[in-house]
Amino acid sequence: MNVSSQEAANLLGAVGLLVAGAVRGAVTGAVGAGGALGEALIAIKDQPGRTADWLAEVLHISQPGTAHLVRRITEQGLVVRDTSGRARPLRLTEEGERVAAEALAARQAVLDRLVERLSDRQRAQLVAIAGALLGPEARSEHLLAELCRLCDRSTCPRCPVHRGWQRACSG
Repeated sequence: MNVSSQEAANLLGAVGLLVAGAVRGAVTGAVGAGGALGEALIAIKDQPGRTADWLAEVLHISQPGTAHLVRRITEQGLVVRDTSGRARPLRLTEEGERVAAEALAARQAVLDRLVERLSDRQRAQLVAIAGALLGPEARSEHLLAELCRLCDRSTCPRCPVHRGWQRACSG
């Protein structure tokens, strides 16, 4: 089968939109709010103790937008900020952990439904393709966090993004 580069790229774009929309809808439904709220909870769950500035970079939102988001999730009792130092790291509360876990479960369910359409061979090919596309993109710790901001890292023990970041650090 001879497939043009343009056709493959076009289809990759459509698949990206399908997956992004499905994940966004699942996470929004689980947390009961759209925008960056679900992504913020999952990112903080994955890397507790990071600052609001770090969160802004990972989520690609402005400083005022981040301040509003952090204030909102703090007021909702999902996040606490350590006020003892200047950095003011973010940590999930017990309720925040529960909501983040529900968001990850909803994300996993929608992705499972998509992957179930594939044969075992196609799933293996997808893992190889994802590794080839994602690994080289993780050139920094920031990009690692950005690419995996909605991941449940416990389900991906051979994460190509993490391996790509390790290669970038050693080379």
